[in-house]
Amino acid sequence: MPPNPERRAQILDAAIGILADVGVGGLTHRQVDDRAGLPAGTTSNYFRTRRALLEATAARTVELHWQRVESLRAAIGSLTPEGVKALITRMISDPDERARRYTLARFELFMEGTRRPELRPFLTELQAAAVKSATLIFAAAGLTPTAEQMDELSRLLNGYVFSKLTMPGADHPDGLVERLLSAFIES
Repeated sequence: MPPNPERRAQILDAAIGILADVGVGGLTHRQVDDRAGLPAGTTSNYFRTRRALLEATAARTVELHWQRVESLRAAIGSLTPEGVKALITRMISDPDERARRYTLARFELFMEGTRRPELRPFLTELQAAAVKSATLIFAAAGLTPTAEQMDELSRLLNGYVFSKLTMPGADHPDGLVERLLSAFIES
């Protein structure tokens, strides 16, 4: 019997939740079965090894990120340079709970990628999606920064988001976004 795509997504979404809640150390077949409310052994039937589960979770994270990019592209419409600043500020300062948890899981995968080279292709794809997101936002305002500028901006904003999630007391990013974007919008 072929694998059930809905069940596979259910398993991987539960795995993403585990990454967000307890980190990569808590990602086991049994924990995923429990989190997803599935019979014991279900996750193992889909992903025989922990490595396979981790790689599939990373791939699912990439898939979800591309879905967000597509939703963003469809919803943006036109923006002004001030609208770009406001949108990026909102995205990094006030994520909803789902986005916050997804971001925690994504950072867990990035950290694990420093120890597991097999994850790096997935993480490269995640970065490509982040760059594409930023590029879509800028293009909606008629701006055309280079791919290198978008990669740099994405990495800088990721650093801010990582700090905000892991260290309490981060200031509202208005000034930071203003300074960062001035290099891209006013140049």
